[in-house]
Amino acid sequence: MEELVYRLRTSRSAHSLLTHSNNEENEELLLDKLRGLVTNIKWSPKDVADLLDALLKRFDPTANDSSRLLSWMLEMLHCIEINFITPSWRCRGMKLVELVQDKTVTDENLKECLADDEEKQLDAILEEIRQQQLNQIDEKLLDDVRDIVSSVCDDLTSRNVGSQRSGLKKDLLRLCQAAEKTHFRPRLTQMVSWCIMALSETGRLIQVGTGEGKSCIVAMFAAYRAMRGEKVDIMSSSSVLAERDLKGWQKFYDILKISVGCNTNNEGKERKCYECQVVYGTVEQFAGDWLRHHFHRADLFGRRTFQCAIVDEVDSLMLDKGLHMVYLSSDMPALRHLNPLLALIWATANQYKKIGTHTTVGRKCPFHEVVLENITKAEDIDQFTILQMAEEAGILAKGSVKDLRENSSLLTEKIKSVTVDQLAKFFKTVEKRFSSCQFALHCMNNDGSIEELNKGSQGAMANKRVPLLLISGGLCQHMYSDQNSVHRAVEAQINRALHFTPCELSQDECSCYIPGFFSDLVKSKLNVWIKNAFHAQTMTKDHEYVLESHGVVPVDYSCTGVVENNMKWSDGLQQFLEMKHGSKLSDMTVITNYMSNVGLLQKYGDQIFGITGTLGQQAETETLQKIYKGIKTCQIPSFKRRKLFEVEGVIVDNEKEWIEEICDVVTAQTNPTPYRAQRAVLVICETISRAKLLHRALGDKVPNRKLYINNNMDNAAIMAKLEAAEVIIATNLAGRGTDIQVSEPVKRAGGLFVVQTFLPKNARVEAQAFGRTARQGSPGSAQLIVCSLHLSELLKLQVLIAKFQSSLENMNNLMPFFLKHLFVTLFRVYLITHRDEVSESLALTVKHILTNMTDSEIKTVKEIRDDSVVEGLASFLESDIPSIKKKEVLFSQYLAELDEVYKNKPADSDLSALNEFWGMWLLTNFNVSVPIKDLEDKLTGDLKTARQKLKQGESPSSNLHHYTAFGNELWKKGHLAESIEMYTKAIQEDHCWAAIAYYNRAFASLTQQDKHQDPNCIAQALQDLRNALESVELYCEQTLVTYRYFAQVLHTDSITRFDSHMTVRYKVLLCFKENIIEATKRLSGGAVKLNKRPVYCLVSLLDFLPTLQLAFQSLTQIFSRDHLRLLQLISHPTFDISIELKCLKSLGLTHVYTLDKLSFCLRQLWKIRSALHRGFSFLFRSRERCFK
Repeated sequence: MEELVYRLRTSRSAHSLLTHSNNEENEELLLDKLRGLVTNIKWSPKDVADLLDALLKRFDPTANDSSRLLSWMLEMLHCIEINFITPSWRCRGMKLVELVQDKTVTDENLKECLADDEEKQLDAILEEIRQQQLNQIDEKLLDDVRDIVSSVCDDLTSRNVGSQRSGLKKDLLRLCQAAEKTHFRPRLTQMVSWCIMALSETGRLIQVGTGEGKSCIVAMFAAYRAMRGEKVDIMSSSSVLAERDLKGWQKFYDILKISVGCNTNNEGKERKCYECQVVYGTVEQFAGDWLRHHFHRADLFGRRTFQCAIVDEVDSLMLDKGLHMVYLSSDMPALRHLNPLLALIWATANQYKKIGTHTTVGRKCPFHEVVLENITKAEDIDQFTILQMAEEAGILAKGSVKDLRENSSLLTEKIKSVTVDQLAKFFKTVEKRFSSCQFALHCMNNDGSIEELNKGSQGAMANKRVPLLLISGGLCQHMYSDQNSVHRAVEAQINRALHFTPCELSQDECSCYIPGFFSDLVKSKLNVWIKNAFHAQTMTKDHEYVLESHGVVPVDYSCTGVVENNMKWSDGLQQFLEMKHGSKLSDMTVITNYMSNVGLLQKYGDQIFGITGTLGQQAETETLQKIYKGIKTCQIPSFKRRKLFEVEGVIVDNEKEWIEEICDVVTAQTNPTPYRAQRAVLVICETISRAKLLHRALGDKVPNRKLYINNNMDNAAIMAKLEAAEVIIATNLAGRGTDIQVSEPVKRAGGLFVVQTFLPKNARVEAQAFGRTARQGSPGSAQLIVCSLHLSELLKLQVLIAKFQSSLENMNNLMPFFLKHLFVTLFRVYLITHRDEVSESLALTVKHILTNMTDSEIKTVKEIRDDSVVEGLASFLESDIPSIKKKEVLFSQYLAELDEVYKNKPADSDLSALNEFWGMWLLTNFNVSVPIKDLEDKLTGDLKTARQKLKQGESPSSNLHHYTAFGNELWKKGHLAESIEMYTKAIQEDHCWAAIAYYNRAFASLTQQDKHQDPNCIAQALQDLRNALESVELYCEQTLVTYRYFAQVLHTDSITRFDSHMTVRYKVLLCFKENIIEATKRLSGGAVKLNKRPVYCLVSLLDFLPTLQLAFQSLTQIFSRDHLRLLQLISHPTFDISIELKCLKSLGLTHVYTLDKLSFCLRQLWKIRSALHRGFSFLFRSRERCFK
């Protein structure tokens, strides 16, 4: 061999081969493909070496050009790769190496053998089930499955009607015959899946691969249970899938004479679908209808009970979304009183900024304010004393204090020339005079670094020194080293501006007034709201949420990528994000009813059957079994051999390299090579923003590229059959439940190539993404390309450690480099000689290379991720599930209380007040650490007290608006004296916000006396109207306060949606003021005749013309009952006036009054306007909302 190499080196031709050549990249690619057989198809190094030797010897240099050897080998290895050929694979009774060695088998025949995709036989399927470690299947069950399926297959093949069959054999045959008439004959794997579920006495979760026909299995099993006389509920992950599956299998059910319906897009109190034997729908709709039935007392279910549930994508609904709750929105307009407070929190939180890694600074304050707040109250010092000290120290010009006493607005002008050095000297003077004042003074250098100015002045007060950042212009900022300190500072700052009514109102434009009945709620939730304000700052658009025409909408970016139109965040987070982007400000909600996915599914007991493409790992299946008792699992093999080749994943150091790597992989796959044609590519990104980034980066490199990032858009064209060189850049939206078809040329080239550009949160999400390719026996490939900067801190550290260890090994071990160089050299030698001993040496070299491979970084990172998933599941079981169960126990207790309330036919106002009390009780009293027995006892006692108060005509939560509602109901019944008493109670509860109570009392008194209004009555009515006007001024002022705080943060020259919304709210309040002023003028002239009109007559008819125009233009949307379109319609600025008037009506302003007669035409126009609002009132009815 040495002699041979020496001769070759001396020859001119060999010299050109052994130096750098154009083939070098392909030779390395050859080695990578051989390595891939070990890492991705689990070949042993010896098997790969034997295959390499067999391929080299198969190539006949006398019949082929030697230069084609490399491309021929790459072509053969590509065929092996895309068809996922394992060492144990057999064709014609021979293994792959044996077929390669058999030269009677032509290359074309060999490729046909590799591409073979025959369906598996029954025994092979059952054996695969037997070998799966996580399958909870015993031999008897498998024997029964074999007996049933084989018998039914025989009958189907022989066209036997099966009259002699009985039991499950008869049932399965009947179902298969029906399926064959309407669709196709069920595959063996589908029959096996059906049998395993049908033979299970308790629930069964089965894993059926993507593209394996889950909808057929679901329909067959649902029909079987219906044939037994049971009611079956089929829960899909979306309404689109539910409606699609119902439509697709309607004829199947019709043949079997089984009634079937769907619960999506069914409005109104009656849902005929629940009279059917089988109901398709979403888990949200099933839960929402249960709440309507039990909480709103709408008889939807009749006698239907929870008998059997079949859950599609069961892992997602039970684990990822197990804690999601459905609730019916409750109308509590009083919560908009909290809007100024939320705006104050948002503005205050945005005054705090990070400087450096661990330091946060607060708002900029004039130096004297900081000194004053640190001086003890006993010293009786005011701001002018501090300013006088500054003047004496030369910081302020002579006479400044005198000027400031006369005009405080001159402060900014007076201190603007004060330098950092002057401030530092002044604070030292302050420290000497006031022992309570000790400061740690800092300044920021030009390079952004922070320098401490008085390090030496430590002393005994070192730990009590107040850290300050001094700024030119006489300003300073408090410095905080941890987030808790920041939160405490923000809370203290907010409390200085926050006041609970009734109280004396100041002229301060920044004061925030909140009704006193909210004091307990604010005190218990203020810290949570503050934390959420800071959290909202860190959240980013096109990551955790998107901006839609109907507002800020969450995105389930970590699992499904779905834009969740029916989802809103709780505890102020939704409102903070709306203010962040200048969107329309929604009101906070109080949850009075709820049902979690876990709670709903547990109602089916042990009769839950689920199907998914990814059951997950052992920890996940064990978690499911702990939550849902009696459930067993089983993984069903694919009906054909799956041909998914996972290219070894890559972790890169920075985002630039990450983008380049992805672009290189995509362009490599969409361009042809000597051994394959162009392929199609699916790029799955974690967030919408990164999908857009990669879409731009690919640019002209990939002209045929499409974005799939939002389920609110029409994506039909995007999801059409993919041709060669076409690319879809998507979020996880394309990762679950998406069937992406590819053309035949793409299949021949290797199928769809999936690039996952992030590390999924768990192996199930990863498998769902990779499940978009290699479906139904077709080939496909997938690869993870991850940027380490996108990983969690723990995973980042692990990557750094792995890279460091790898660097050390490479420094001390040159063997991998030597072996790689030797492989290239030997291959080039073989190209010239084609001698067997060179082939054997080449194979031996490959064996050494593959034997000494180290674990990849991606494998290590996945292991750590999987460990964290186990920890997360433990927390899910130990913390989250108990919390959900406690809440649902309390809700059940409240429902039982409602049963007693409904026996006495309660008034709507009483029912509303009790529901609000319960919702507020839950917000202020629920604590997961408190034993459930203690919570139940407290709720029992508090509900008893609340009901007693209602019987006595009192608000259970001291809400003045309840009294107004009570008064309105009494007035409606003709009990004017009693209604006036209720309005009086509202005024006594909180006169500051009692505008509507004053207004209603004035006109109730006038109505009571009708034509005999005496001077005392008129005088009292006039006083009530003046008081109402004063109270409306507070409403107006607090609307302006909300806007002022918002405007402190978002600076823009354009008119935002927030601006237009607040403008309409303010305009409606001005209309109310004008009505009061006009009534006061009329009433001042003596007795009047009252004209009572609906509240919608408060604004002019011209203001309603745009609403009327939009309504007529949108009739198709309205009657389509498309929930998204209705959301978009209601959120249109034109509807703001209607919504604001509806809110006033909910607060008790059901009618407004004019004191003169109206013309006939005007009365008719008012009737039209009222009819318009009645016609569209259903747009504002209770709607399901999910929350996080």
